[in-house]
Amino acid sequence: MGREMSRFLNGLHSGRVLLMDGAMGTQLQRLGMGPDECGEAWNVKRARSVRAVHDAYVAAGAEVLLTNTFQANLSHLAHFGLEDRLEEIISNAVQLARKAAGRGRFVLGDIGPLTALGDFKELTRVITALDGVDGILFETWSHPRVLSALAYAFHRVVEVETPLLLSLSYQRTPSGRLVTISGHAPETFARHAEHHGVAALGVNCGRDIDMDDIIEIIRRYRAETALPLFARPNAGTPTKQGEQWLYPHTPETMAARLPELLEAGVSMIGGCCGTTPEHIAAFHSVLRSLAD
Repeated sequence: MGREMSRFLNGLHSGRVLLMDGAMGTQLQRLGMGPDECGEAWNVKRARSVRAVHDAYVAAGAEVLLTNTFQANLSHLAHFGLEDRLEEIISNAVQLARKAAGRGRFVLGDIGPLTALGDFKELTRVITALDGVDGILFETWSHPRVLSALAYAFHRVVEVETPLLLSLSYQRTPSGRLVTISGHAPETFARHAEHHGVAALGVNCGRDIDMDDIIEIIRRYRAETALPLFARPNAGTPTKQGEQWLYPHTPETMAARLPELLEAGVSMIGGCCGTTPEHIAAFHSVLRSLAD
């Protein structure tokens, strides 16, 4: 039996391309977050700064915001003595994104890889704390074991109308093959995603992965699945200058490749590491011109 189609899924299936936001971490660094700070803790101690990042992406044209919860898990928070505040940190993140989004936009609960992938108790705690989102994004979960976690969440944890999204990161092998960290090709996940409860399949970031690679991955996904597809490319591989990491790809150069991504089959586009509100504004301009 199929699940109820949520407003967010209706948007993904509408034929109109949804625009996601860009990076959170690098934006918080711009606002003063140190290299040894917990960015997720800012949901509590520097909430106005997190809200300011969300607001900047909304002003740039984003209609899908990610919660600042990529590393809101027990293992990461324990490094800062914050594991007992997991639910508070996540709940605050949802509220901040929700208020910035308003009634007309969408919020996805962002979950990065958990150390104990088979520990469904932690996964249940994280998902439960993400109450109020329009979907759950499993981001950078680049091992086939994530499919079991998704199936568990689909059948045992999330509300019936809450879609689950999976986004994987890739790298090139010395021989030139595009694979995940676990060594699996895009086709592996495209063939099995829907069966395990995935409502939309995507790609984000990746070591030395550029727009050519992102476009190839989307094309290879599309050859294997009819699921909605999305892409969140990063702004290139950064180089360190002083205390700052500089990303090479400008908003204009990335936005110029969007027509190829749309042709490859994406229903949603945003940015990952190093992308800024300026990148999202450039994406918005291209999408608007293509829709005219």
